[in-house]
Amino acid sequence: MPITFTGLSSGIDTNLIITQLERFSQTRINTLQTKAQDATSKQTLLSNLQSKLQTLQSEADTLSKAQNSVFDRRAITSSDETIVKVAAGSAADPGVQSLRVLGLAQANQIASQGFDDLNSQITQGSFQIKAGGSTATITIDSSNNTLSGLAKAINSAGVGVTASVINDGSDERTQPYRLVLSSNKTGTDNAITITNSLASDGSGAFRPEFGSTSVGQPVLGSSFSGTSTVTANSGAGNYTGTANDTFTFTVQTGGTVGTDDGIQLAYSNSSGTKAGTLTLDHTDSGVSKAVVDGVAVTLGAGSLNTGDKFSIDVSAPQIQAAKNARIQLGSGDGAIVVQNSSNQMTNLIRGVTLSLQAADPTKDIILTTTNDVAAATTEITNFVSDYNDFLSYLTKQTKFDSKTNVAGPLAGDRSVSDLRDVVQKSILSITPGLSPSANRLSALGIKLDDHGVLQIDQAKLADVLNDRVSGVTFADVKKLFTLRGQSSSNGIEFITGSRFTKSSTTPYEVDITQAAEQATLTAGNDLASSITLDSSNNQLAVSVNGKNSTLTLAEGTYTPLTLAHEVQSEINSALSSKGGSVTASLSGQKLVLNSDRYGSTSALSIDSGSALSILGFAGGETNQGQDVAGQFLVNGVAETATGLGQILTGSSSNANTADLAIQVSLTGSQVQFGVDATLDVAHGLASQLSNVLEGLLDSTNGRLKTITDRFSKNVDDAQKAITKAQTDLTTQTASLQQQFANMEQTISQLQAQSQFVLNTLSPGSSSSSSSGSKLSVAG
Repeated sequence: MPITFTGLSSGIDTNLIITQLERFSQTRINTLQTKAQDATSKQTLLSNLQSKLQTLQSEADTLSKAQNSVFDRRAITSSDETIVKVAAGSAADPGVQSLRVLGLAQANQIASQGFDDLNSQITQGSFQIKAGGSTATITIDSSNNTLSGLAKAINSAGVGVTASVINDGSDERTQPYRLVLSSNKTGTDNAITITNSLASDGSGAFRPEFGSTSVGQPVLGSSFSGTSTVTANSGAGNYTGTANDTFTFTVQTGGTVGTDDGIQLAYSNSSGTKAGTLTLDHTDSGVSKAVVDGVAVTLGAGSLNTGDKFSIDVSAPQIQAAKNARIQLGSGDGAIVVQNSSNQMTNLIRGVTLSLQAADPTKDIILTTTNDVAAATTEITNFVSDYNDFLSYLTKQTKFDSKTNVAGPLAGDRSVSDLRDVVQKSILSITPGLSPSANRLSALGIKLDDHGVLQIDQAKLADVLNDRVSGVTFADVKKLFTLRGQSSSNGIEFITGSRFTKSSTTPYEVDITQAAEQATLTAGNDLASSITLDSSNNQLAVSVNGKNSTLTLAEGTYTPLTLAHEVQSEINSALSSKGGSVTASLSGQKLVLNSDRYGSTSALSIDSGSALSILGFAGGETNQGQDVAGQFLVNGVAETATGLGQILTGSSSNANTADLAIQVSLTGSQVQFGVDATLDVAHGLASQLSNVLEGLLDSTNGRLKTITDRFSKNVDDAQKAITKAQTDLTTQTASLQQQFANMEQTISQLQAQSQFVLNTLSPGSSSSSSSGSKLSVAG
């Protein structure tokens, strides 16, 4: 329990004394708390300042990119987007191109002959289907031997073909259900090929035919009143036309077939483009009469009445032919026609994607590619805005107003205010390697005002970015901001670097000791001049870049070149979901496979399969690529580098070329002994600023980390002092309370004893009288 006392014994207000002592100690504690709050507040302000520097660094990084820079973006327009829509990437070259769209790519569609309904029975056996690089063999047995069963089996095969059973809308008596196969991709390379090994018609089951035309049975009109029997040369292969069509026959002059002469029937197809008249004499009963396109009708003995009608459906398997898109560049005798399997074209104009919408062989489409000035303007404006935002915030926090004698929270902290000088020095730096007219921000119309704020002359910036200012080009603006490198060799390309990559005062030298290589396999034996593949020799198991696949080559007869194309197509199709691809070619008559990758991750192996021998392989062949190797030389001193694929990167510990990355496309025969190229490396303005900011913001050794740590120490020190002062106050208060309590108790005891003495010695007390008597007697 706390000690309490009133001071009644001593007459001293001891509570007041203790309260005054506590108030003095609390004043010191409050001062320490204020210091802690001030340091905490400064931590928050510094955190906000750090955030603004990070925003500025992010924008500087955007402007400084060596690859896929904002200055590499392109804007492109089409003179008619109803025919061609366009998009441009960084590889596109500014300029104007003219082209014509001669034709669009189409997907192949084929259809079977007609069937009664979805569940019509089909014959059993095997059915191979191919589209593009994919092949599948489908087995038809008692579990799926219907028209709809075949459609489901094709859709489940994953061969790039969609199967559907449609009703063509014709009379139900003409077998209106047909199986339609549609390639999922456009272009002649993706045409559907059928190898039909189903059994022949029989026992009420029919074999779907996709390779021949057919003529249907005549269907009599609802008002047909004659007694003559009408038949046609129904069946596969009789129709010689190419369209799915209906021929309608109308009796114009009636009579009795087999008896009368001059019976006339008019016929016409659906569009009326194929029309004519059949004339029957008394000798034409049961005689096949040719109509058109291989169609023939036979009329038996009996009557035909004027106005009687019947129709015959004819079908062709080809609903829509596979077609490539065709683009014409230029005009006249020198024009070039380019074909593409898709209406999306990325390989016609470098860096440009064409999306073909329609064909018009007579219309010139003008494509105009320019530098994306709008994007560059936006990023440069953002850069200036981010710098001004940082400057404004820093100024507000460090400013001292002499008129009001009010100072910002960080005023007088030199380590904070110095940040302005560090960043501003970088902003105003000169970019090496450029002419004086293009090597600083002022060349773009960006200058500091009297308060250190950057101001943009938007008109001048627009003129510079649009190449309207003498001595400064759009390419110069890119160099002004970015980290860049210029190689003396077309086979060695600068990729990127970091803040640890130094600008070269003299060109760095590149010494390549080993070119990157792809994994390559060449068959041991020549291919035959004609190669036939069937189910006994068309299986192959391969591994590409560590991905295993077993594939089935399409059955058929090939030349060495077409077989190489088939092998490439099947391998790449099998690997499409796993990543990686190969190219297949011929070396003489030997099949050659190359992985798409370079370096140690590039690997090929031929494992097994029935196709080994016919392809010239024995099985077990394997090969691995190799990484590029080399070093950088700086003033004759070697700096190490590590290769991965075609990329050679300077070691992080290098004094000059740390993190410098180049792409080396030189072949082994092109690699020289000694220096293969020189490389000029320079940090542009944004790159230099980014490097400075990265140093300031470094979470281990950066200046902001040092300042933050100082503020944190101030908070910790103040908090420790507060804790100690509070502990000391509590201890001191308890001690004083105890001491005053003891004092009061002692005083109280002394007062009691004094009173006792006084009471004892005072006149009239019993002790006093007794004593007096005795004294008198004695006297």
